[in-house]
Amino acid sequence: MNVNGIANGSEIKIHAKVNGHNLVIMTEAIFGVSAGLLIKPIEYFGRYMQFLEPSEVQIRNKRDGRVYKFYSTTISPVKTRYGNYHLIRTEAELEPENSRKSERFFIEKLGLFSINNNDSSLKNCIIHDISLRGISIIVDNESAIKPGDKININFRYGPSLHNYEVKTVVVRNFTVHNKPAAGCSIENMNVDLISLINDKRKEKNPELDKIPATNLNPEISEKEQIREVEEDIAKQLVPEKTKAEEKTITNESPFAPENLEHISSNDKTLRQKKKDQKNSMQARAIENLLNLKDL
Repeated sequence: MNVNGIANGSEIKIHAKVNGHNLVIMTEAIFGVSAGLLIKPIEYFGRYMQFLEPSEVQIRNKRDGRVYKFYSTTISPVKTRYGNYHLIRTEAELEPENSRKSERFFIEKLGLFSINNNDSSLKNCIIHDISLRGISIIVDNESAIKPGDKININFRYGPSLHNYEVKTVVVRNFTVHNKPAAGCSIENMNVDLISLINDKRKEKNPELDKIPATNLNPEISEKEQIREVEEDIAKQLVPEKTKAEEKTITNESPFAPENLEHISSNDKTLRQKKKDQKNSMQARAIENLLNLKDL
């Protein structure tokens, strides 16, 4: 799919860099045009931003609900008859993210865990994130956790502080901000955990039906709006000649020498140059004869 196939009202997240600083920008799609994707304007303190270097763009397409990631070539402001917007250009084909990949949601809550069913020795941990396939926790430096260990995790979360009990198996060890952490697969994915993940997903991504579409001109169809915007963008890509730049041809023949831009008075043929040189020599000879007559 091309970038101009993104539906009106789709959520857009742009990861860009400005002077070496990472920047995350949220906006929405208007509609696709032949030159790229028209989006709501990106302003910073009242000025339109412009990204001339590749930026990572993530779009949640309202048409199919899938997430697309790609790199833009440029993101720059464009002027249309309906106002100023931004245009995302890219040469890449859009491919949806792997649907088998589980989306992770941050929890960052204090919990308790035990190792290999030793419930008499409970230790503190921080629930880092959770997905449909696993959960990760941050532990202290004294907790020796290794892949294969069975970890029972308990934590409370939500407005009602619902208690969640999760049985897991350690899959890998890693660090979070220089603190030891463990990634675990969940053995007992129950209704409580599924409801928690669905609630976190709704917090992160509003329902597609609730995202309003942008109608630039309710009096005409979206197809006609796209045509008008494409005309406005085309004028900026190929500026029209001003009256001062236009050349008026008065001669009936457009191929007359005086109407050809590549021929000027300074560009003379060799024959013409020799003729001019001969005329100049004759003029000097006549001038010398006149000087002798005066004597």
